[in-house]
Amino acid sequence: MHEAYHALADHYRGQLAQALTALGRADPPAAIHCAGGRDRTGIACGMALWLAGVEPDAIAADHALSDESWAPYNAEWLAEAPNEHERERRRRVSQPAGVTLAEVLEEIEEQEGIRHFLLGAGADEAALDRLVARLQGKP
Repeated sequence: MHEAYHALADHYRGQLAQALTALGRADPPAAIHCAGGRDRTGIACGMALWLAGVEPDAIAADHALSDESWAPYNAEWLAEAPNEHERERRRRVSQPAGVTLAEVLEEIEEQEGIRHFLLGAGADEAALDRLVARLQGKP
C-alpha cells in the first residue's frame, strides 16, 4: 500500500487539491467521501489533518478506522473476484494499512511539503488556510 498511496497521491494530485479547496470553501458541516473512504479519501483527510498539525500517530489511528469499517465486507469482496490475480490484488488491498498513510504523508512533506504539493496542483491558499483554522478550532 505504500507504493499505491504514493501513486494515488500523484495521480489524483489535482483532485486532492480540488477536494481540500472545496472543504475549505464550504460552510460547515462538510464531508468528503468515496466508495470506501480509505484510500483517496484517506489521503485527502490525512493531508488536511497534517496541515492542521495533527500528529502522524493520530492520523494513522484515524485512518485505521476505515480498515475496521470495511473488515466485515472483505470476505465477500474477495469471493466476488473474477480470477485469482484479482483475488490476490484484493487480498493485498484489504490488509490493514497501519501507519502506511502517515509514512507516505511524511515522505511527501519531506520531499516538497504537503501544502506546496496541494498549491502546486491548484489548491486555493485562502481555502486551505480556512480549512486548517477550522480543524484547529479557530474562528
